[in-house]
Amino acid sequence: MSLTKPLRVNSHIHSPYSFSAFDSVEQAVTLAREQGVAALGLSDFNLVDGHEEFAGLCARYGVYPLFNMETITLVREDKDRGFRYNDGNPGIIYFCCEALDHPASFSQASRDRLHTLWAGTQSRMREMIANVNRHFAASGLDVSFDYESMRERFAKNTVRERHLAKAIFHAVVERWPDRAEALDALEKAMGTRAVDLGDPMGAQGTIRGALLKAGKPCYVEEDLDAFMTPAEARELVLDGGGVPCYPIWIDDRAGYSEYEKDPDALADTLLRMGFHCVEFIPLRNDYDHFKSYVLRMHERGFNVIFGTEHNTPKLIPLYPMAYGDVEFDEEIMRIGYRGICVLAAHQERRRQGQDGYVDRQGERQIAPGDMDAFAHIGDEAIRRAIDV
Repeated sequence: MSLTKPLRVNSHIHSPYSFSAFDSVEQAVTLAREQGVAALGLSDFNLVDGHEEFAGLCARYGVYPLFNMETITLVREDKDRGFRYNDGNPGIIYFCCEALDHPASFSQASRDRLHTLWAGTQSRMREMIANVNRHFAASGLDVSFDYESMRERFAKNTVRERHLAKAIFHAVVERWPDRAEALDALEKAMGTRAVDLGDPMGAQGTIRGALLKAGKPCYVEEDLDAFMTPAEARELVLDGGGVPCYPIWIDDRAGYSEYEKDPDALADTLLRMGFHCVEFIPLRNDYDHFKSYVLRMHERGFNVIFGTEHNTPKLIPLYPMAYGDVEFDEEIMRIGYRGICVLAAHQERRRQGQDGYVDRQGERQIAPGDMDAFAHIGDEAIRRAIDV
């Protein structure tokens, strides 16, 4: 690999347009600049609403923007037989849409599909809010919630489970300023006092786990008909000029899934599904296991990238690290930086009306021997962007 010294980069964060640790898109971009993150990918769920604001802020602060999106797909037969991909729920595949065109080039059919997905998630959240209201009333607690107020106060656009958990936390501590009374109220609702009110982020996670997750009193099952298949998601991202990308889970503490327990078998499956790019969120991975999968995927010809998500309230550093805050060695840094440079080159080529890393049919256009030369296009674009 002949690229110059690799820069810090991050392929995947969420913003307040879905849910994130950041109060604003500007906070994310300014922190990236302060922490020496040269390229940053914005990957909100099922929408690209934040891309215009993100583009302007990146230009202002000297950060190269990657225009991404994330969605969730379903393989019904694997759900039925209990096989997992990159989630604890069988059949679910988190699916990343990398390096989309900006401005967005989705067809009207794809825009309609995205709106339908968004509307479905919001309908489910309205049902969950109604369940919370019924549950709190049955528990003798005079606190209630409504979708519009929650969206205005806590969400930029899309209300998610984490917003609801955050709203419950704030409603309780504001209604009962006395700490003991607030804990009494949460015990009535949740059946436990094991909540640290001095740790709002941890408390919100506890509330979400006790009330909003599957099997809990306020949970609403997602409509299986609302999910795209991986093939449909692939078609959508290619319609938007992007690169389909599979986020590899390999959560050491949760146990490896049926599809991810062997890296070569996983690589074979992903190639059959039309993926040529994989992403890791390393903060949940033991470094040695993480590195072994990165090296194998790189050897198998995948473009490999790393992100942080930032889809919880905790404001962790913006440069990816492995579990336990273990930083990458030079070899892994170079692989991750080249991966981001390939996506940046894809965006630059697409702006010029040319095919990038993949074409509109998802066929890889860059031979393995040409990857470094292609990545140099992205390297140059990134270095131009940060030279403000």
